[in-house]
Amino acid sequence: MDTLTPPGLLETPVTAVLLDLDGALIDSGPTILDSFSHTLAQLGLPARSREELGVLIGPPLHEGFSQHLGLEGQAVDEAVRVYRSHYTEHMHEAPVYDGVPELLDALAAAGVPTCLATSKREDIALRILERNGLARRLTAVAGADPSDRGGRKAEVIAQARRRLEQAGADTSRLVHVGDRVHDVQGAHEAGVECVGVLWGYGGAEELAGAEWLVGSPAQLRRLLARLTGLPLGEPGPEDRP
Repeated sequence: MDTLTPPGLLETPVTAVLLDLDGALIDSGPTILDSFSHTLAQLGLPARSREELGVLIGPPLHEGFSQHLGLEGQAVDEAVRVYRSHYTEHMHEAPVYDGVPELLDALAAAGVPTCLATSKREDIALRILERNGLARRLTAVAGADPSDRGGRKAEVIAQARRRLEQAGADTSRLVHVGDRVHDVQGAHEAGVECVGVLWGYGGAEELAGAEWLVGSPAQLRRLLARLTGLPLGEPGPEDRP
């Protein structure tokens, strides 16, 4: 699909890029849904279809279990514990999307600072990045703390900005790349523009509030080249749409 740049948005180039993890860098949906199904079964809760559980991909775990599954108090904490025990056993089964390593390499080669901005616990996200060879391609990483605090997308984006500034990056114009409505809402709450990616778990209707929509990592690479005003190279055969 074409990506259209709204008038006036290229007056100041994008100086750094923030990236969501699940549904943007890695195809973790099947693993996450398996872990949610396992949690419901372990807790004796009614089973939900994978389509029904899809709304839980992306938001912080406590928020998902309370707002979408109706759990309260200690039941939420227990659900998070069961979920995480299962998920951490299987999280490395999720593959990196084709074209993502090449995209991150192109941004790094052009000197564009990048930071992961995920609602996942930061330590878990870092383990996933390191296992897949992505951590070394990023300038910084930001996520929820070990107690799952600070995982709202706007909070994570604020933390990502601080991490980039600590690394000496220019954060005067950031853009966040994500696949769910909470990415769009959190980015705007934090005063950041958003690129919605259509290869993840939210479709065009869910991502309608994003400034741009892209259908593949190759299209994202070309869009970021325009927004940063820097040459990011032409996507090769391995990451063309």
